[in-house]
Amino acid sequence: MITNEKQYKSAKTQVENFQNSLENFSISTEGENKLSSKLLNLSKIALQEQLKDLAEEIREYEDLKEGRILITEISNLAELPNTLIKARIANGLTQAELANRLNLKMQQIQRYEADEYNSASLKTLLRIASELNLTVSADVQIKSFDDPQLINAKNYPFKQMFQRGWFGNFVGTLNDAIKDSENLIEGLFENAGFKGVQPAFNRQLIRSNSQPNKFALNAWYARVLTKAKDQRIDKSFDKNLITPEWIANLAKLSQEDDGLKKVPKYLKNVGIRFIIEPVLEGTLLDGAALLLEKQYPVIALTLRYDRLDNFWFVLFHEIAHIILHLSDDIEVIFDDLDSKVDGLEKEADEFALDALIPKEVWRTSLVRFRASEKTIINQAKSLGISPALVAGRIRRETGQYYQFNDLIGQNKVRSQFANQSEF
Repeated sequence: MITNEKQYKSAKTQVENFQNSLENFSISTEGENKLSSKLLNLSKIALQEQLKDLAEEIREYEDLKEGRILITEISNLAELPNTLIKARIANGLTQAELANRLNLKMQQIQRYEADEYNSASLKTLLRIASELNLTVSADVQIKSFDDPQLINAKNYPFKQMFQRGWFGNFVGTLNDAIKDSENLIEGLFENAGFKGVQPAFNRQLIRSNSQPNKFALNAWYARVLTKAKDQRIDKSFDKNLITPEWIANLAKLSQEDDGLKKVPKYLKNVGIRFIIEPVLEGTLLDGAALLLEKQYPVIALTLRYDRLDNFWFVLFHEIAHIILHLSDDIEVIFDDLDSKVDGLEKEADEFALDALIPKEVWRTSLVRFRASEKTIINQAKSLGISPALVAGRIRRETGQYYQFNDLIGQNKVRSQFANQSEF
C-alpha cells in the first residue's frame, strides 16, 4: 500500500521501468530451445503481474487523494489499521500534519503506518480514528485467552529459569519442575501482572539485529516486573526532577570507587526503580526501560558486558527512554546496543553520549584528536567523571575497540552487584 508522496513517486518510476522492460521483452524462440522460450514467457507474465499490482496501488492512492473514495465508518476491527492510513490520505493529510494534530512526532506516525499500527494501543487507534472523522461501529469484545504455546516449556530456556529460582517457592528437582512447567510458567506471568498469560506484545519496542526468542524475552520481562513490584519507593516520579544538574551529578558518581552501588538509591530518590537481571538464553540484551503498572518507571540492566564504560552508557540510554519515549503506547523498550540505530534509539544514544560528556566539551576536546592515556585521564578529571567514560567514547567513535583496555573498567561491574536480591 502506498502511504505518502515519496512512495507514490517511487511507484510511478517503477511502473515506467516495468513498462520499458515489457516493451523490450522478447519471447522469440529463434535460436532458443523450447525450455528457454517457456522460461522467458513465464518471466514476462511475472512482470505483467507486478505492473498490474503496482498500477492498482497507484490508482487507489490517487483516488484517495482526489476524494473519489470516501471513508467515514469502519465495522471490522481487522481492517482498522489500513483504513486509518487510507482515511488520512482521503482527508488530505500528510503524516507530518496528522502527527501535529495529535501532538506526536512525525516519526511516530511513520512507525505506526509502517507496521500497520501493530505497536499502537486500542486507545491510540480510536484517538486517530476520531481525528480523521472515522466512526468505529464494530462490536468490540476483548477476551483473555491462554495460548498453549505461551505455557509450553520447550519454548523457553526453562532449565536456566529454574536454576535462577524464578518460580518462587517451588520445591523440587528440575524434573519435578518440568512436570509442573505449565503451572510454573503461568504463575511467572501472573505474578508479573499479565492477564491470561498474555504479554502486551503490541506495546513493546525491540532494538536488535537478531531475532530474539520472544518467549524468553517476555519471560525476562515478567521476571523484571515481578522484582520491580517488590521494590518500595516513597518518591513519585516526575520528569521535571531529571534536571541537567541531576544528570551531571549522576555521571560524576562514575569517578567514585563505590559509585555503582550508589546508583540504585540515586534513581529511587526520583522515583525510578532499578533492577539487575542477567541476560537469558535466546536474547541479546543490554537493558530495558519499562513502566510498571503503566506509570512507574523501571530501568533493568543485564550487565552483559562487565565494563564500566558500558554500564554508564546503557544506564543513561535507558534514562533517555524513560523521560522521552515511554508512554501509553510504548510500555517497554528492549535494547541490544550492539545493533544499528535510528529513530528513538538514535535519540537515546545521543542523549547518553551528551549526558556523560557534553557535546560542547567533546567537540573541542584535545582527546578526540590526540587520544592517549594521559589526555583521557586529564579530560576525565576536568569533567569529574571516570576515565572509562572517555576511553569508551573514543573506542565507540573510532570503532577501535582494542584500544585503552586498561581504562574502560573491565571486570569492575558485576562484582559490585553480586547480591542480586538487592536489585
